Amino acid sequence: MRCPYSDCRKDYNDETWLKVVDSWINPSDFGSSINERKTQNRLYIVSRRCRFCHSLFHEVWVGHEDFKDGWQEIDNTLELLVSYPISKTKFESKSIPKKVLDAFNEAERCRSVGSLTGTGGCLRKSVYALCDAQEISGSDYREKISNLPVKGIYKELLKQIKWLGDSTTKPGEEKYDMTMVDVAMEILPVLIDDIYLKDERAEEAARLLAKAKSLNNSKES
Repeated sequence: MRCPYSDCRKDYNDETWLKVVDSWINPSDFGSSINERKTQNRLYIVSRRCRFCHSLFHEVWVGHEDFKDGWQEIDNTLELLVSYPISKTKFESKSIPKKVLDAFNEAERCRSVGSLTGTGGCLRKSVYALCDAQEISGSDYREKISNLPVKGIYKELLKQIKWLGDSTTKPGEEKYDMTMVDVAMEILPVLIDDIYLKDERAEEAARLLAKAKSLNNSKES
């Protein structure tokens, strides 16, 4: 779990973050009758405070009730309705094309409402946008990924993210879950940033070397 604020994004690596609010909102809190309760699901509200930047972030979940034999415990399956603020990754590179950033930011918005299919599809779109921005040739995007001028491990990870996007958008037996999507969302920005930072650093090194050479030539003359 990472803090959703772009100027923090610290990784907690545990489930012990401070919960400022941790409670259910019940239909009875608003004067509902017993009969009305049977048609409503309870909302679960969680507000946490980042222990690094001390900002608050919030989640709203819905719990599915079972009233067959009167009041029952909440179903263990909670459905995420929305989280706030929406995480927006702050990339270090300044030269990442807008269409790559837009696709990844859309994946983050899908994740904020718990959309597994939308998040997976947008992650795949991000990989496609990366290949297009790099002007990579190939008969399909799997071949284009193979032709990217990056490390072999990068190519394999990008192919896995593409596979995840393919799987989440196809009907049939599910072979994926949100945990896998969250891992992909952690990895992809690192790969994108590193690809573009490498080019930026090469350009900066060339500029500095050219400047040093020019100064040296002026001294010799």
